[in-house]
Amino acid sequence: MVAATNSTQLISVTLRVWRQAGPGQAGKFVEYKAANLNPNMSLLEMIDVVNDDLERRGEDPIAFAHDCREGICGTCSLVIDGKPHGPHRAIASCQTYVRSFADGATITIEPFRAKPFPVIKDLITDRSAFDRIQQAGGYITVRTGSA
Repeated sequence: MVAATNSTQLISVTLRVWRQAGPGQAGKFVEYKAANLNPNMSLLEMIDVVNDDLERRGEDPIAFAHDCREGICGTCSLVIDGKPHGPHRAIASCQTYVRSFADGATITIEPFRAKPFPVIKDLITDRSAFDRIQQAGGYITVRTGSA
C-alpha cells in the first residue's frame, strides 16, 4: 500500500464491483465504500484495501487476478467504468491509479465479458484460451506501460 504524505489529499470512492460465486452462476454488482485512499495507490491496491475491510468483517473478499502488477502480464485485465483496462489508453488495469478518479466518484469494475474468457469467480476469468495462444508462440511483446 502507498503511504500518504502530509501534502497528499486523500479521497473516497464507491466501488461497484461484479460479484459472482462461480461459473454459470448468476452474478450482480455490489457497492463498497473505500475511504481515505491515497491517490497514488493503484486500482489493485484499492481493491486490496477493500478486501482487508471485508475480511475484518468476516465477508468473502473480492476475487481478482493479478501477477506482476507492473503492466506486463495482462493478468489484471478488467473493465473499469465500461472501458477495457480503465480510463487511460494503453495502460493495464494495474497501472491505473486512484488519482484517475474524482473524490466521491463511483467506479464500476467488472471482468471482461467475452465467450472465450468465462467468469470463474467475481473478477477472475478463465484465461486458458489466451494461454493456448501464448503456448503456440502467438503473443506481442510491448514495453511496460503500453499494455
